[in-house]
Amino acid sequence: CKLYFFDDAGPPWARKDAATEGKWSCWNAIDKKWEPLETMPPAPSGVYAGIGATRLSSRAERAIHSLYGLAARIVSGSFDRSRLHLPMLLSGACDGADETFGELAIIHEHGLVHFLGPGDEEWASKKAKEAQKHAFEHVQKELLESEVVSAAFDKAAESRVLGSERTPDWKAKVAEMAARRNFIQVRCADAVYVVGWRLEK
Repeated sequence: CKLYFFDDAGPPWARKDAATEGKWSCWNAIDKKWEPLETMPPAPSGVYAGIGATRLSSRAERAIHSLYGLAARIVSGSFDRSRLHLPMLLSGACDGADETFGELAIIHEHGLVHFLGPGDEEWASKKAKEAQKHAFEHVQKELLESEVVSAAFDKAAESRVLGSERTPDWKAKVAEMAARRNFIQVRCADAVYVVGWRLEK
């Protein structure tokens, strides 16, 4: 049995350990110590226990949610496709292409996840809300603004925004879009299908 621990630090009298605070660790039974993990623990499977403190910080709640979420595993690099219902579509629940791909994925019994950042559900399509809401995965702002996502977002923004669109406030405009979640949709994809149009240079 593997033992994993997320160190939330807790009240003032709780033990403070800079090596484990705010991280998942695994118990080393031989050396009798907690060893911080570089990525998240494996996703829950089989018979597992979930226990802990009666009072959780928002950080600890996010740690628990991340165990069950796909987005955090994609960003952290601990993504394990062998445990997924494949084929699986990763999309964003918007009108048009997103909702249509989602509809066809369900018809063909593919797995489906629509990643939504804070406030994105308001803009999700009516069709997705009515028939695909079970596939909505809400992604925390902290994850969308993490170092890994931000680096990819900045690189993509520099190359994707055309010269004619590079107004003084172009970075702010791009930041207001739901574009950061695109990284989560495509990072581990074997193929990306895009239906739309291209702009003139």
